[in-house]
Amino acid sequence: MRAVRRAPVRCVLAVLLLAPWGLQAGSPRAQGFDTDLNIVVAFDRSESVTTVEATAQIEGLAYALAHPRFLAAVEGGFSGRIGLSVITWSSFGYWDLLVPWTVLADPVDAARIVAVLRRDHAERAGRPFGPQTDVAFGLERATHMGRTAPFTAPWTALNIVSDGISNLGRVPMVDRDRALAEGMTVNALTFGRGSAEQVLRRYFERYVIGGPRAFVVSAVTPEQFAQATLRKMLLEIALLGSRPTGSDRAG
Repeated sequence: MRAVRRAPVRCVLAVLLLAPWGLQAGSPRAQGFDTDLNIVVAFDRSESVTTVEATAQIEGLAYALAHPRFLAAVEGGFSGRIGLSVITWSSFGYWDLLVPWTVLADPVDAARIVAVLRRDHAERAGRPFGPQTDVAFGLERATHMGRTAPFTAPWTALNIVSDGISNLGRVPMVDRDRALAEGMTVNALTFGRGSAEQVLRRYFERYVIGGPRAFVVSAVTPEQFAQATLRKMLLEIALLGSRPTGSDRAG
């Protein structure tokens, strides 16, 4: 499990401690945003994702959302709130909304979201899905969710979680560039098997992620997924302090 270039972990996490600009005139708090960050988590549910891996995705996110380090990072933000939604995607128009847009500000919110995640995951077992991996479709759905968030935020991060490259649909960078044009950033969490992990990571670096300081975090086993998810979520919050806001925000 490791974060690739574009996001040096020590430097990025230092932002969380060394860049407390939340009270400055140009900060999100001063500009009246509802949340510090809106995050869309988009889980791959194509045929290649095993039941064990799908469960690892859900439990990894549950672990990250309830982790004291993550909650402390949220609480230490400009407004102390983030917006979150969770979807699944595969191909041929198959996608599901697991967690509608909600605010996360404290352990009570985290516990509520985790309960919804686990209940929905259990209820959706055995439901139909598109067998192929259409990353462009996943990006399109995640961008739609980011666009329709009911909370204003200085930054929207789309988290594409997948175990494979596209084998159906258009080239993902078309939809990535559409997300970037709307001011969103696309990050990724990949989980490949053996030597495929490096190929998968390079594919996501080239065709999927984009925006200021976009990054890929990788896990190579289901057991690594929880720590990889926590790492990714902490990086995104840490990067808030080094991003421009308002009319100066990079697209």
